[in-house]
Amino acid sequence: MITPVQLIRRFREKRAFTLAEVIIASSIFVIVSLIGVTIFVNVMRIQRRITLENAIYEDGRFMMERIAREIRQNTIDYEEYYRAARGKKHGEDFGCYAQSFYHPGVHTWSGTGLGAECSVPAGGDPVLNPGCIINKNSLDINTGQNPYDGLVGYSSIDANALCDEPNIGDTNCALGQADVSLRQDQLFLINSEGDQKTYIGRKLVNSGTGENAVAMVRLSGEDTDTDGITEKWYDAANKYRDYCNSGYNCPTTLDDLDDNLDGSDGELLYNGFVPLTPLRTDITNLNFYVSPAEDPRKAFAETAPAEGIQQQQHVTVVMSLTPAVSELEGFGGNPPEITLQTTITSRTYNEVKSYLGANACT
Repeated sequence: MITPVQLIRRFREKRAFTLAEVIIASSIFVIVSLIGVTIFVNVMRIQRRITLENAIYEDGRFMMERIAREIRQNTIDYEEYYRAARGKKHGEDFGCYAQSFYHPGVHTWSGTGLGAECSVPAGGDPVLNPGCIINKNSLDINTGQNPYDGLVGYSSIDANALCDEPNIGDTNCALGQADVSLRQDQLFLINSEGDQKTYIGRKLVNSGTGENAVAMVRLSGEDTDTDGITEKWYDAANKYRDYCNSGYNCPTTLDDLDDNLDGSDGELLYNGFVPLTPLRTDITNLNFYVSPAEDPRKAFAETAPAEGIQQQQHVTVVMSLTPAVSELEGFGGNPPEITLQTTITSRTYNEVKSYLGANACT
């Protein structure tokens, strides 16, 4: 049996840890702790990144499906693209594109001009002669041919809905050239009845950060002459206010809808184009590849393989997204960015009537 005295003596004889042993043990503990903390931080960072990627991916999928639904239910608005190529405001000069596929007749009283032949004697004036009888055989006829077919120095590749060389001054409207591209910043759609337009684009929603959202506006037009073709989408006095659908506020100060996309006209968020994507997501790129470059139901006589006219209208959408600045608080490293792409075909198969006569263009 060990007595208390013997136990105390044994404790006195036992050696303590040396300084080197303490330093080594402390170093090992610190290294293991650092490795554990680093692993924990990296796991949390990866989890945060995955959460952000999933969020913007879900937003991107939602917007792709929304855009796809609009394309399926409507068709490409070639009148609007032709309007944009000519530098006009949204909704102006409706019918100008359709007019290019018609070969107007000639007035017999003048020998020149547009319209139909009249039975007025040579030198007469149909305005002063209400008994004028129209020669129906001379009425404007839709040939479906490019307006420059057969003209010396021009060919069908000199004009399409996205580019018009002789009228606009572009150097070459052939597909693949610098002056024409199927890639568009905005998507212009019109319904099969031709009385509702839908525009989709990338809208500035936060001027301080330069963040953008996918935005949309709808316009319902007016058939002012009751001929069955809706032709008015813009008014000089009230601008777009009377034509914007419910939920899309277009004030009388909105001179052009493009102004609202870059935030240069009035309120950024709810004025004209309305944002559709959640504000947690920044749309860094949005392009629409519109095809074909001509309306196949108006350009039905154009058969050049290089132009690819005779095919159903379809749009390829390319969208890039990244988290908004407000979502990156405390986030280290480069923010995630994803790009989505899909091609959607319109399910509208009828021609949208838009020919208003020989004087649609201004």
